[in-house]
Amino acid sequence: MSSFKWKFPILYLCSVGFANIGGWIYLLTINLMVLDITGSALAVATLYIIKPITQLLVGPWAGSIIDRVSTKHIMVYLDIVRAILIFFIPFSDSILFSYILVFFIQMAGAIFEPASFTYMTHLLPENIRHRFNAILSLVHSGAFVTGPLIAGVLFMIGSLKEALFVNVFIFLLCAALTLLLPKQMSTANYENSRITWLNIRNDWSLVIYFSKKAIPFFVIYMMFQMAMLLTAALDSMEVTFAKKVLNLSNTAYGSLVTLAGIGFLVGAICTNVLVRLAPAKLLMSIGALFVSVGYVIYSFSTTYLLASIGFFVLSFFLSISNTGFMTYIQSNIPTDMMGRISSLYEMISSFIQIIVILFLGFATQWLSVREVVIGGSILMFCVALNLTFLSASKVKRKIA
Repeated sequence: MSSFKWKFPILYLCSVGFANIGGWIYLLTINLMVLDITGSALAVATLYIIKPITQLLVGPWAGSIIDRVSTKHIMVYLDIVRAILIFFIPFSDSILFSYILVFFIQMAGAIFEPASFTYMTHLLPENIRHRFNAILSLVHSGAFVTGPLIAGVLFMIGSLKEALFVNVFIFLLCAALTLLLPKQMSTANYENSRITWLNIRNDWSLVIYFSKKAIPFFVIYMMFQMAMLLTAALDSMEVTFAKKVLNLSNTAYGSLVTLAGIGFLVGAICTNVLVRLAPAKLLMSIGALFVSVGYVIYSFSTTYLLASIGFFVLSFFLSISNTGFMTYIQSNIPTDMMGRISSLYEMISSFIQIIVILFLGFATQWLSVREVVIGGSILMFCVALNLTFLSASKVKRKIA
Protein backbone atom coordinates (compact mmCIF):
# COMPACT_ATOMS: atom_id res chain seq x y z
CA MET A 1 0.00 0.00 0.00
CA SER A 2 1.31 3.48 -0.85
CA SER A 3 1.74 6.22 1.76
CA PHE A 4 -1.08 8.17 0.07
CA LYS A 5 -3.52 5.30 0.57
CA TRP A 6 -2.52 5.04 4.24
CA LYS A 7 -2.96 8.77 4.86
CA PHE A 8 -6.55 8.64 6.09
CA PRO A 9 -6.23 5.34 8.00
CA ILE A 10 -3.29 6.85 9.91
CA LEU A 11 -5.35 9.96 10.66
CA TYR A 12 -8.16 7.71 11.90
CA LEU A 13 -5.70 5.84 14.11
CA CYS A 14 -4.50 9.12 15.64
CA SER A 15 -8.06 10.12 16.46
CA VAL A 16 -8.78 6.70 17.98
CA GLY A 17 -5.55 6.81 19.97
CA PHE A 18 -6.31 10.17 21.59
CA ALA A 19 -9.91 9.11 22.24
CA ASN A 20 -8.75 5.97 24.04
CA ILE A 21 -6.28 7.89 26.18
CA GLY A 22 -9.11 10.21 27.16
CA GLY A 23 -11.37 7.23 27.74
CA TRP A 24 -8.96 5.71 30.25
CA ILE A 25 -8.54 9.00 32.11
CA TYR A 26 -12.31 9.40 32.24
CA LEU A 27 -12.92 5.80 33.36
CA LEU A 28 -10.41 5.87 36.21
CA THR A 29 -11.45 9.34 37.31
CA ILE A 30 -15.19 8.74 37.42
CA ASN A 31 -14.73 5.39 39.21
CA LEU A 32 -12.58 6.96 41.90
CA MET A 33 -14.89 9.97 42.25
CA VAL A 34 -17.94 7.77 42.84
CA LEU A 35 -16.07 5.48 45.24
CA ASP A 36 -14.71 8.47 47.21
CA ILE A 37 -18.19 10.03 47.47
CA THR A 38 -20.20 6.91 48.29
CA GLY A 39 -17.70 4.30 49.50
CA SER A 40 -20.00 1.71 47.91
CA ALA A 41 -19.08 -1.10 45.51
CA LEU A 42 -22.68 -1.12 44.29
CA ALA A 43 -22.48 2.61 43.47
CA VAL A 44 -19.40 1.96 41.32
CA ALA A 45 -21.06 -1.06 39.70
CA THR A 46 -23.99 1.23 38.78
CA LEU A 47 -21.63 3.14 36.48
CA TYR A 48 -21.10 -0.06 34.52
CA ILE A 49 -24.83 -0.67 34.24
CA ILE A 50 -25.38 2.73 32.63
CA LYS A 51 -23.50 1.83 29.46
CA PRO A 52 -25.50 -1.31 28.55
CA ILE A 53 -28.73 0.51 29.44
CA THR A 54 -27.91 3.24 26.92
CA GLN A 55 -27.05 0.57 24.34
CA LEU A 56 -30.48 -0.96 24.92
CA LEU A 57 -32.08 2.42 24.28
CA VAL A 58 -30.13 3.37 21.14
CA GLY A 59 -29.68 -0.12 19.66
CA PRO A 60 -33.12 -0.33 17.99
CA TRP A 61 -32.61 2.84 15.94
CA ALA A 62 -28.93 3.88 15.93
CA GLY A 63 -27.92 1.40 13.22
CA SER A 64 -30.63 2.68 10.87
CA ILE A 65 -29.15 6.17 11.14
CA ILE A 66 -25.53 5.01 10.89
CA ASP A 67 -26.16 3.10 7.65
CA ARG A 68 -27.96 6.07 6.06
CA VAL A 69 -25.97 9.20 6.89
CA SER A 70 -22.37 10.38 6.99
CA THR A 71 -20.73 8.55 9.89
CA LYS A 72 -17.91 11.10 9.80
CA HIS A 73 -20.25 13.88 10.89
CA ILE A 74 -21.93 11.64 13.49
CA MET A 75 -18.50 11.02 15.03
CA VAL A 76 -17.63 14.73 15.10
CA TYR A 77 -20.93 15.78 16.69
CA LEU A 78 -20.75 13.04 19.31
CA ASP A 79 -17.18 13.96 20.31
CA ILE A 80 -18.29 17.56 20.86
CA VAL A 81 -21.35 16.48 22.83
CA ARG A 82 -19.25 14.25 25.10
CA ALA A 83 -16.77 17.08 25.70
CA ILE A 84 -19.57 19.42 26.77
CA LEU A 85 -21.15 16.84 29.10
CA ILE A 86 -17.84 15.95 30.77
CA PHE A 87 -17.17 19.67 31.32
CA PHE A 88 -20.18 19.88 33.66
CA ILE A 89 -19.32 16.86 35.86
CA PRO A 90 -16.76 18.69 38.07
CA PHE A 91 -19.38 21.33 38.88
CA SER A 92 -21.90 18.75 40.10
CA ASP A 93 -22.37 18.30 43.85
CA SER A 94 -25.06 15.66 43.37
CA ILE A 95 -24.23 12.02 42.72
CA LEU A 96 -27.60 11.68 40.96
CA PHE A 97 -26.83 14.53 38.55
CA SER A 98 -23.39 13.01 37.91
CA TYR A 99 -25.08 9.72 37.01
CA ILE A 100 -27.39 11.60 34.60
CA LEU A 101 -24.41 13.22 32.89
CA VAL A 102 -22.65 9.86 32.67
CA PHE A 103 -25.85 8.40 31.19
CA PHE A 104 -25.85 10.87 28.29
CA ILE A 105 -22.08 10.50 27.81
CA GLN A 106 -22.54 6.75 27.52
CA MET A 107 -25.51 7.21 25.18
CA ALA A 108 -23.31 9.26 22.86
CA GLY A 109 -20.65 6.55 23.12
CA ALA A 110 -23.19 3.82 22.34
CA ILE A 111 -23.88 5.53 19.02
CA PHE A 112 -20.25 6.50 18.39
CA GLU A 113 -18.80 2.97 18.64
CA PRO A 114 -20.81 1.29 15.84
CA ALA A 115 -20.54 4.49 13.76
CA SER A 116 -16.76 4.48 14.10
CA PHE A 117 -16.52 0.76 13.34
CA THR A 118 -18.75 1.14 10.29
CA TYR A 119 -16.71 4.10 9.05
CA MET A 120 -13.47 2.14 9.46
CA THR A 121 -14.87 -0.86 7.58
CA HIS A 122 -15.91 1.33 4.63
CA LEU A 123 -12.58 3.15 4.67
CA LEU A 124 -10.42 0.03 4.38
CA PRO A 125 -10.05 -2.40 1.47
CA GLU A 126 -10.92 -5.92 2.58
CA ASN A 127 -7.42 -7.27 1.95
CA ILE A 128 -5.77 -5.00 4.56
CA ARG A 129 -8.40 -5.08 7.30
CA HIS A 130 -6.65 -7.83 9.29
CA ARG A 131 -3.38 -5.85 9.22
CA PHE A 132 -5.13 -2.62 10.13
CA ASN A 133 -6.99 -4.30 12.99
CA ALA A 134 -3.67 -5.50 14.37
CA ILE A 135 -2.28 -1.95 14.16
CA LEU A 136 -5.47 -0.63 15.74
CA SER A 137 -4.93 -3.08 18.59
CA LEU A 138 -1.44 -1.63 18.98
CA VAL A 139 -2.94 1.86 19.21
CA HIS A 140 -5.43 0.66 21.84
CA SER A 141 -2.58 -0.88 23.81
CA GLY A 142 -0.58 2.33 23.63
CA ALA A 143 -3.57 4.15 25.10
CA PHE A 144 -3.91 1.37 27.67
CA VAL A 145 -0.38 2.20 28.86
CA THR A 146 -0.34 5.98 28.52
CA GLY A 147 -3.95 6.65 29.60
CA PRO A 148 -3.65 5.28 33.16
CA LEU A 149 -0.12 6.67 33.38
CA ILE A 150 -1.31 10.16 32.49
CA ALA A 151 -4.26 9.70 34.86
CA GLY A 152 -1.89 8.74 37.68
CA VAL A 153 0.23 11.84 37.02
CA LEU A 154 -2.88 14.03 36.95
CA PHE A 155 -4.05 12.53 40.25
CA MET A 156 -0.68 13.33 41.83
CA ILE A 157 -0.33 16.92 40.59
CA GLY A 158 -4.00 17.88 40.65
CA SER A 159 -7.48 16.72 41.55
CA LEU A 160 -9.91 14.26 40.03
CA LYS A 161 -11.99 17.18 38.76
CA GLU A 162 -9.00 18.69 36.95
CA ALA A 163 -8.41 15.34 35.25
CA LEU A 164 -11.88 15.58 33.72
CA PHE A 165 -11.05 18.97 32.17
CA VAL A 166 -8.20 17.24 30.34
CA ASN A 167 -10.85 14.89 28.91
CA VAL A 168 -12.77 17.85 27.52
CA PHE A 169 -9.71 18.98 25.56
CA ILE A 170 -9.02 15.45 24.28
CA PHE A 171 -12.54 14.94 22.89
CA LEU A 172 -12.40 18.33 21.15
CA LEU A 173 -9.05 17.34 19.64
CA CYS A 174 -10.56 14.07 18.39
CA ALA A 175 -13.43 15.99 16.77
CA ALA A 176 -10.93 18.23 14.97
CA LEU A 177 -8.95 15.23 13.68
CA THR A 178 -12.12 13.49 12.49
CA LEU A 179 -13.07 16.59 10.49
CA LEU A 180 -9.95 16.00 8.38
CA LEU A 181 -11.16 12.54 7.33
CA PRO A 182 -13.07 12.00 4.07
CA LYS A 183 -16.81 11.45 4.01
CA GLN A 184 -17.79 7.80 4.43
CA MET A 185 -17.79 5.80 1.22
CA SER A 186 -21.21 4.22 1.65
CA THR A 187 -22.45 1.28 -0.39
CA ALA A 188 -26.04 1.83 0.66
CA ASN A 189 -28.43 2.88 -2.09
CA TYR A 190 -30.68 4.69 0.36
CA GLU A 191 -28.04 6.92 1.95
CA ASN A 192 -29.57 10.17 3.27
CA SER A 193 -33.09 8.70 3.00
CA ARG A 194 -35.56 9.66 5.71
CA ILE A 195 -35.42 7.82 9.02
CA THR A 196 -38.96 6.64 9.74
CA TRP A 197 -40.48 4.09 12.09
CA LEU A 198 -41.33 1.94 9.07
CA ASN A 199 -37.68 2.00 7.90
CA ILE A 200 -36.48 1.06 11.37
CA ARG A 201 -38.96 -1.82 11.59
CA ASN A 202 -37.90 -3.05 8.13
CA ASP A 203 -34.27 -2.88 9.26
CA TRP A 204 -35.09 -5.15 12.19
CA SER A 205 -36.61 -7.66 9.77
CA LEU A 206 -33.46 -7.57 7.63
CA VAL A 207 -31.24 -8.21 10.64
CA ILE A 208 -33.45 -11.12 11.79
CA TYR A 209 -33.37 -12.58 8.26
CA PHE A 210 -29.57 -12.28 8.17
CA SER A 211 -29.26 -13.93 11.61
CA LYS A 212 -31.40 -16.89 10.57
CA LYS A 213 -29.21 -17.41 7.49
CA ALA A 214 -26.01 -17.11 9.53
CA ILE A 215 -26.85 -19.01 12.72
CA PRO A 216 -23.29 -20.37 13.28
CA PHE A 217 -21.92 -16.81 13.06
CA PHE A 218 -24.62 -15.51 15.40
CA VAL A 219 -23.90 -18.23 17.99
CA ILE A 220 -20.14 -17.62 17.98
CA TYR A 221 -20.67 -13.85 18.05
CA MET A 222 -22.93 -14.05 21.09
CA MET A 223 -20.74 -16.55 22.90
CA PHE A 224 -17.72 -14.29 22.48
CA GLN A 225 -19.80 -11.33 23.62
CA MET A 226 -20.90 -13.33 26.67
CA ALA A 227 -17.27 -13.83 27.66
CA MET A 228 -16.48 -10.17 27.08
CA LEU A 229 -19.52 -8.88 28.96
CA LEU A 230 -18.32 -10.91 31.94
CA THR A 231 -15.05 -8.96 31.72
CA ALA A 232 -17.11 -5.75 31.87
CA ALA A 233 -19.06 -7.08 34.85
CA LEU A 234 -15.83 -7.97 36.66
CA ASP A 235 -14.39 -4.57 35.74
CA SER A 236 -17.24 -3.05 37.71
CA MET A 237 -15.74 -4.77 40.77
CA GLU A 238 -12.15 -3.97 39.84
CA VAL A 239 -11.56 -0.70 41.69
CA THR A 240 -13.35 -2.00 44.79
CA PHE A 241 -11.36 -5.25 44.70
CA ALA A 242 -8.07 -3.39 44.28
CA LYS A 243 -8.68 -0.87 47.06
CA LYS A 244 -10.69 -2.82 49.63
CA VAL A 245 -9.41 -6.39 49.14
CA LEU A 246 -5.81 -5.77 48.07
CA ASN A 247 -5.63 -2.45 49.97
CA LEU A 248 -3.99 -0.56 47.11
CA SER A 249 -3.69 3.23 46.99
CA ASN A 250 -4.99 5.29 44.05
CA THR A 251 -1.45 5.51 42.68
CA ALA A 252 -0.82 1.76 43.10
CA TYR A 253 -4.12 0.99 41.40
CA GLY A 254 -3.15 3.29 38.52
CA SER A 255 0.21 1.50 38.20
CA LEU A 256 -1.59 -1.86 38.16
CA VAL A 257 -3.71 -0.74 35.23
CA THR A 258 -0.61 0.65 33.54
CA LEU A 259 1.08 -2.74 33.89
CA ALA A 260 -1.97 -4.30 32.27
CA GLY A 261 -1.51 -1.77 29.48
CA ILE A 262 2.02 -3.03 28.96
CA GLY A 263 0.60 -6.53 28.59
CA PHE A 264 -1.88 -5.19 26.05
CA LEU A 265 0.98 -3.51 24.17
CA VAL A 266 3.09 -6.69 24.05
CA GLY A 267 0.02 -8.65 22.99
CA ALA A 268 -0.68 -6.16 20.20
CA ILE A 269 2.88 -6.51 18.91
CA CYS A 270 2.51 -10.29 18.84
CA THR A 271 -0.89 -9.92 17.17
CA ASN A 272 0.72 -8.20 14.18
CA VAL A 273 2.54 -11.49 13.52
CA LEU A 274 -0.27 -13.87 14.49
CA VAL A 275 -2.86 -12.34 12.13
CA ARG A 276 -0.81 -13.64 9.22
CA LEU A 277 -0.54 -17.17 10.63
CA ALA A 278 -3.86 -18.02 12.30
CA PRO A 279 -7.56 -17.64 11.34
CA ALA A 280 -9.40 -14.73 12.95
CA LYS A 281 -11.87 -17.09 14.64
CA LEU A 282 -9.06 -19.02 16.33
CA LEU A 283 -7.36 -15.84 17.56
CA MET A 284 -10.69 -14.66 18.94
CA SER A 285 -11.48 -17.88 20.84
CA ILE A 286 -8.00 -18.70 22.17
CA GLY A 287 -7.56 -15.07 23.18
CA ALA A 288 -10.86 -15.09 25.09
CA LEU A 289 -9.87 -18.32 26.87
CA PHE A 290 -6.61 -16.89 28.20
CA VAL A 291 -8.27 -13.59 29.08
CA SER A 292 -10.45 -15.64 31.43
CA VAL A 293 -7.34 -17.39 32.81
CA GLY A 294 -5.89 -13.96 33.61
CA TYR A 295 -9.07 -13.01 35.47
CA VAL A 296 -8.94 -16.26 37.46
CA ILE A 297 -5.35 -15.51 38.53
CA TYR A 298 -6.36 -11.97 39.48
CA SER A 299 -9.41 -13.10 41.44
CA PHE A 300 -7.34 -15.46 43.61
CA SER A 301 -4.51 -12.96 44.14
CA THR A 302 -3.57 -11.80 47.62
CA THR A 303 -0.62 -9.59 46.72
CA TYR A 304 0.16 -6.82 44.27
CA LEU A 305 2.59 -9.14 42.43
CA LEU A 306 0.04 -11.88 41.77
CA ALA A 307 -2.60 -9.32 40.76
CA SER A 308 -0.07 -7.83 38.33
CA ILE A 309 0.54 -11.22 36.73
CA GLY A 310 -3.19 -11.73 36.28
CA PHE A 311 -3.62 -8.27 34.78
CA PHE A 312 -0.71 -8.82 32.39
CA VAL A 313 -2.05 -12.18 31.16
CA LEU A 314 -5.62 -10.99 30.62
CA SER A 315 -4.56 -7.80 28.85
CA PHE A 316 -2.01 -9.62 26.66
CA PHE A 317 -4.65 -11.97 25.28
CA LEU A 318 -7.38 -9.31 25.22
CA SER A 319 -5.47 -7.61 22.42
CA ILE A 320 -5.35 -10.87 20.45
CA SER A 321 -9.02 -11.73 21.00
CA ASN A 322 -10.28 -8.26 20.07
CA THR A 323 -8.30 -8.21 16.82
CA GLY A 324 -9.60 -11.64 15.87
CA PHE A 325 -13.15 -10.60 16.72
CA MET A 326 -13.04 -7.40 14.65
CA THR A 327 -11.67 -9.22 11.60
CA TYR A 328 -14.16 -12.05 12.04
CA ILE A 329 -17.24 -9.83 12.05
CA GLN A 330 -15.93 -7.65 9.22
CA SER A 331 -15.63 -10.81 7.13
CA ASN A 332 -19.13 -12.06 7.95
CA ILE A 333 -21.38 -8.97 8.12
CA PRO A 334 -22.38 -7.20 4.86
CA THR A 335 -20.75 -3.76 4.81
CA ASP A 336 -23.96 -1.90 3.97
CA MET A 337 -25.67 -3.47 7.02
CA MET A 338 -22.77 -3.11 9.46
CA GLY A 339 -24.39 -0.37 11.54
CA ARG A 340 -27.79 -2.04 11.91
CA ILE A 341 -26.50 -5.55 12.65
CA SER A 342 -23.82 -4.45 15.11
CA SER A 343 -26.21 -2.07 16.92
CA LEU A 344 -28.97 -4.66 17.36
CA TYR A 345 -26.51 -7.39 18.36
CA GLU A 346 -24.99 -5.02 20.91
CA MET A 347 -28.48 -4.36 22.25
CA ILE A 348 -28.97 -8.08 22.92
CA SER A 349 -25.55 -8.31 24.56
CA SER A 350 -26.28 -5.25 26.67
CA PHE A 351 -29.47 -6.77 28.03
CA ILE A 352 -27.53 -9.80 29.25
CA GLN A 353 -24.76 -7.57 30.57
CA ILE A 354 -27.18 -5.56 32.71
CA ILE A 355 -28.46 -8.74 34.34
CA VAL A 356 -24.92 -10.00 35.05
CA ILE A 357 -23.66 -6.68 36.46
CA LEU A 358 -26.74 -6.31 38.65
CA PHE A 359 -26.35 -9.86 39.87
CA LEU A 360 -22.68 -9.38 40.76
CA GLY A 361 -23.35 -5.96 42.30
CA PHE A 362 -26.11 -7.24 44.56
CA ALA A 363 -24.12 -10.40 45.33
CA THR A 364 -21.56 -8.19 47.11
CA GLN A 365 -24.27 -7.37 49.63
CA TRP A 366 -24.31 -11.03 50.78
CA LEU A 367 -20.91 -12.33 49.71
CA SER A 368 -17.45 -10.83 49.88
CA VAL A 369 -16.07 -8.93 46.88
CA ARG A 370 -13.42 -11.62 46.47
CA GLU A 371 -16.00 -14.43 46.33
CA VAL A 372 -18.02 -12.54 43.71
CA VAL A 373 -14.96 -11.87 41.55
CA ILE A 374 -13.83 -15.51 41.82
CA GLY A 375 -17.28 -16.77 40.81
CA GLY A 376 -17.47 -14.39 37.84
CA SER A 377 -13.99 -15.28 36.57
CA ILE A 378 -14.70 -19.04 36.75
CA LEU A 379 -17.96 -18.54 34.84
CA MET A 380 -16.07 -16.56 32.19
CA PHE A 381 -13.55 -19.38 31.88
CA CYS A 382 -16.33 -21.91 31.26
CA VAL A 383 -17.91 -19.74 28.54
CA ALA A 384 -14.55 -19.11 26.86
CA LEU A 385 -13.69 -22.81 26.98
CA ASN A 386 -16.93 -23.69 25.17
CA LEU A 387 -16.24 -20.96 22.59
CA THR A 388 -12.76 -22.39 21.99
CA PHE A 389 -14.06 -25.93 21.45
CA LEU A 390 -16.78 -24.67 19.09
CA SER A 391 -14.42 -22.49 17.05
CA ALA A 392 -11.67 -25.10 16.89
CA SER A 393 -14.06 -27.80 15.66
CA LYS A 394 -15.41 -25.54 12.91
CA VAL A 395 -11.92 -24.46 11.87
CA LYS A 396 -10.81 -28.10 11.79
CA ARG A 397 -13.78 -29.10 9.61
CA LYS A 398 -13.08 -26.20 7.30
CA ILE A 399 -9.43 -27.24 6.89
CA ALA A 400 -10.43 -30.85 6.36
